[in-house]
Amino acid sequence: MWLNHYLLIRHTPNGRKYPFLDCWGLVIEFYRRELGIELDDYTDFCIKDGYEKETSRNSFREITADEAKFGDVIAFFRHGQIFHVAVHLGKGEMLHTGLNRHARVEKIKSMQFVETKIYRHTNLPKRKNET
Repeated sequence: MWLNHYLLIRHTPNGRKYPFLDCWGLVIEFYRRELGIELDDYTDFCIKDGYEKETSRNSFREITADEAKFGDVIAFFRHGQIFHVAVHLGKGEMLHTGLNRHARVEKIKSMQFVETKIYRHTNLPKRKNET
């Protein structure tokens, strides 16, 4: 199963080499492997400040929770600052990794008491069951 590749990931601060990845490293790996989109290590989506960024190659834009679909990036904010990102899997679930833990699938609702924003990459491909 394709998901097993990600469940082997061990959270590593600033990790960018599989299987030692941080939360943004997991997003990079997912986009490359599942969606065929190459993201830069730090410049495509600013995990530090949490803003929409457009470059000649990649672009993310904020969308509503109702629009969220497989492959969107979920950004979690606390006190107005982004502290975590995850990949939206659909059906209220996300793929993410956190301190001292392997990557896992959890309900998005498990991140209580934080603000969430969802971002879509402009090159996010449609899945077979989407119109």
